[in-house]
Amino acid sequence: MSGFSLGKWLIVAAILYVAWSGVQVANHEGGSNISSAGRVSVDGMSPADITTLATTVRPGEVVLYGTDSCPYCAEARSWLNQYGFAFRECNMDVSKQCEREFMDYGGNGTPYLVVRGHHMKNGFDSVEFLMALREKT
Repeated sequence: MSGFSLGKWLIVAAILYVAWSGVQVANHEGGSNISSAGRVSVDGMSPADITTLATTVRPGEVVLYGTDSCPYCAEARSWLNQYGFAFRECNMDVSKQCEREFMDYGGNGTPYLVVRGHHMKNGFDSVEFLMALREKT
């Protein structure tokens, strides 16, 4: 440990842990990855491919159950809007009917999406979302 005190080793370890955690989060969230050109792709689809797929989605085919205070709901909403997907938001903070539907589906976390009949029970994952759309096209 010459030259490094225990405190310095702990700082280095903390930095490495934070860097590793960031990679794990990036790999988990939506299955996204960065191509060699630096553009984000999802499940092998380019942003243009995703935007094209969005044009096939009709109103009512995607329903997002969420709340105003859910940060993951905001992220899902933002991603859907970014690519131009039509979706109906069912806000459980505003509508008891939305809350009943969510409970009837057995939902226990938000966001909860129904994509052309496919239920995304573990939150929003862009890869799962795109696969559900392609399966039901």
